[in-house]
Amino acid sequence: MNPIVFCGPSLRAQDIAPYNGFEFRPPVRQGDLYAATLGGPRAIGVIDGYFDGQPAVLHKEILWALTRGIAVFGASSMGALRAAELHSFGMRGVGGIFEAYRDGELTDDDEVALIHGPPETGYIRLSEPMVNIRATLDQAVAQKVIDMPTGARLAASSKARFYWERTWPGVLADAGDPKMAEELALWLRTGKVDRKREDGLELLKEMDAFIRSGAAQAPPEFHFEWTENWHNAPWRNETASVGAKATPEEDAILDELRLRGDYARLRREALLRLLARSEEAAPDRQAVKHAMGEFRSRRGLMRQADVVAWARENGTDLAGIERMIEDDAVVETLARERDAELHQGMLDRLRELDLYPGYRDSALARQRHPSSLSTPMPRALLAAWFFERQLGCPVPHDIADYAISIGLPGADSFYDLLAHGYALTVRRHALDESGLTDENGLT
Repeated sequence: MNPIVFCGPSLRAQDIAPYNGFEFRPPVRQGDLYAATLGGPRAIGVIDGYFDGQPAVLHKEILWALTRGIAVFGASSMGALRAAELHSFGMRGVGGIFEAYRDGELTDDDEVALIHGPPETGYIRLSEPMVNIRATLDQAVAQKVIDMPTGARLAASSKARFYWERTWPGVLADAGDPKMAEELALWLRTGKVDRKREDGLELLKEMDAFIRSGAAQAPPEFHFEWTENWHNAPWRNETASVGAKATPEEDAILDELRLRGDYARLRREALLRLLARSEEAAPDRQAVKHAMGEFRSRRGLMRQADVVAWARENGTDLAGIERMIEDDAVVETLARERDAELHQGMLDRLRELDLYPGYRDSALARQRHPSSLSTPMPRALLAAWFFERQLGCPVPHDIADYAISIGLPGADSFYDLLAHGYALTVRRHALDESGLTDENGLT
């Protein structure tokens, strides 16, 4: 997916025209940056954003993007503010305005605020941001158009105004001296400094260089806390509820499923995930962590680079893997909580698949033959026999958790079941070797 940049009045149409590989969106508001992450772009740039009368982009949205391996750049306006606050978490600040906020030279949000028209007007400016007024007055002083005390006085009078009312006519009206005001007005025609535009252009250059270099965002060094407010954010749920359109490659894969007869089965399993999401159950952090560990362990994905490579090979990204793991965690949590309620449905499913008689006969035979070993089998060997020989998979790291996942109270009951099953297997093998049949019908 193309890099995404949120911008408005800070840049002009001709400024963004050279970057035809970028997707430019209107000034960011709450929920917009989260929505942008769902497509898995390599980078997101934040220049302009709404804040007065509309909810501003959340810091948590940016942190979310960073955990998805997406580089997030900020400059000029809202981007500079958020980058100053989040640069220590990995957001990439660009330009002098960002540096001024980062270093405490600027502290007020209104320094970059302005009032502007809607997109159809080209975001026409109806006021002037304070950072531009300060930079322009400093330039006028440097070029001896006005003296330093006058520059400081005009900056102070502009700062005293509400940001909607900061305009160059207002600055000139505060000059006091008509001749000086006339000279300053004449100079302003070519002497104005647009710091926000300069920083916005620098952001585009840095993002472009990042994309062209093939660089990747470093893994975050913080833990993203899945809070109740994040889980219940209406814009997050609304965005997540809209299914992404399949690519031509994915459409072809779905046709392949139809040809192989697997479509209906996988659709049924996908429905289970969808219904689990509808329960509005937030994935338990420990469950997600455990599921991720199992996911990586089963595939030998020891390094983050291995996970990224697996994602690329399977036509997804880190966000897609995270979504899969969270869905699995929600399904597993609900299944454990409602285990007893599901037993009848599980038996009905066996009947539907014509598997019930075979399972019933084996279960009854085991009940008739409560076999035990003369010498107790070490638990480690029982686990290896069951998982590696019977199931063909590695032994889980947490046997107690596995036991709970299959509806048992804990590890002890699980090992008791394995001991019984192993003893029965040994007896059957011995009977097979001898060609005999026991009184319970085992052969």
